[in-house]
Amino acid sequence: MLKRFFMIMVLMLAFTMPSQAISIQELTSSPQFKVIYEVTPDVPNANEHTTWYLDTSSIEVLEYSPPMYKIKATVYNAYQSPSKKVIYSDSWIVSYDTRQSLASQVYRAKQEGASLTTVIDAAQTKTGMMVTEDPLGKLSFDGQSLPSQVKASTHAILRTAPNTTRYEIADTLFYEVYRMHFEDVVVK
Repeated sequence: MLKRFFMIMVLMLAFTMPSQAISIQELTSSPQFKVIYEVTPDVPNANEHTTWYLDTSSIEVLEYSPPMYKIKATVYNAYQSPSKKVIYSDSWIVSYDTRQSLASQVYRAKQEGASLTTVIDAAQTKTGMMVTEDPLGKLSFDGQSLPSQVKASTHAILRTAPNTTRYEIADTLFYEVYRMHFEDVVVK
């Protein structure tokens, strides 16, 4: 009886464990993974490279009540240097407020007769995008799980450096769902 109980518990555990192991081979060859952003440092002798991938099969619309939107997806960050090759997997939940898109801000500024300086200042601080990044795991390039102690975090997504990576990922995610860039949406 006890043996049967343990066998059932093992089976239940096997079917409830999330499978998030992924290799660099899968990220680069499977059409479900879209390259979002790539960075190679622009300094001499920099032998490192980072590529972010969007798992297009993981995209889920959590909220659709214009002008508010919320989208969830899995994002992979593949980092490579001579001494380190690692893939970080994160669940992203991005909240969008299209009243703060660049097109909406420019439209309102024109209506109000605001100066270009006012529009630029507002555009840098009010982007209308927030992201919660929840780490799913850290993997080697061959898909083996590695120890990780990163906690979930929430950030405002800014349009200016050094936040351009988050901005590109959030915009790509919005585009994948609605086939338009976030900044092009005008709320009158």
